[in-house]
Amino acid sequence: MTNKLNEFIIKGHFVEAKEMMNELSYSELDEELMENAFKDSSITNYAFIMSLLVEEENVELHEMAFRLMAIPLSYLDGAYYAALYHARRCVELTDRQDIRYLFNLLFLHHIPDKVVSEEEAYDTARRMLELDPDNRLAKEIITKR
Repeated sequence: MTNKLNEFIIKGHFVEAKEMMNELSYSELDEELMENAFKDSSITNYAFIMSLLVEEENVELHEMAFRLMAIPLSYLDGAYYAALYHARRCVELTDRQDIRYLFNLLFLHHIPDKVVSEEEAYDTARRMLELDPDNRLAKEIITKR
């Protein structure tokens, strides 16, 4: 199925790709898209996720979009800022209750582009410590301030 799904996505046949996607869990779809994005570096992988988000916004799709832009497609101009949008939407959609999505904001603070400001990183770290008082990364951000 991987090759056929990838072919549909690369050629922009999103209706057919969505039909195939229905047979996959979100984690399987994420794995497929990440693998394909590493292989072909095509922005159509991101466009496909965005087409799904237009139909139904959810945290799982925003997380996939974040991962695509922050990892295999990060070399594209503006990719980290697109990833930031998705990271923030994940945090909003989970009411700042899920440490995994807060971590994504700190990741974007630590990259060379530092698309997350010191202030936002500090606020994020404080929230992470409320959820997990032993979080090492959050403690590191707090003590640097």
